[in-house]
Amino acid sequence: MRRKSVEHEKTKELRREAIMHLISVESIGTQQALAERLVEEGFDVTQATVSRDIRELKLVKAASSDGGYRYRLSRSEEKYQATKKFYSLYKTAAISADFAMNQVVVRCYTGMAGAVCAAMDGMEWDGLLGTIAGDDTILIITKSEGHARTILRKLREVK
Repeated sequence: MRRKSVEHEKTKELRREAIMHLISVESIGTQQALAERLVEEGFDVTQATVSRDIRELKLVKAASSDGGYRYRLSRSEEKYQATKKFYSLYKTAAISADFAMNQVVVRCYTGMAGAVCAAMDGMEWDGLLGTIAGDDTILIITKSEGHARTILRKLREVK
């Protein structure tokens, strides 16, 4: 019985990863359409399973560019995912960080600055005006020196 439960959880996790991928690359606006795409991807699902996944993943319907509606992550879930991704990337990619006036400079391992910077952009930190990434360096522009100090403190707390 325990083995079936572990297998069920793995299948559930894989199915939910597939849902997240599908809604990020396709315009899927109904539970039926999502269920059909999951079947095409090899998942054995029912309408009730898809409905439960949508609720537990906190998906919402939002207007799409074609005038219809499509599923996407709720704003709070997007922020949670961005935060989780940022902290994971920053811990592994960042080497050092320092500031001068209203600018923070983060040094990363070669090739990692772009990924860290993209994740950082989803953080919505107070006082952050913008970021620019090179190959191994991120430049963060803030509204003031105080904001730069605060962001630097947050970055140092991650390590």
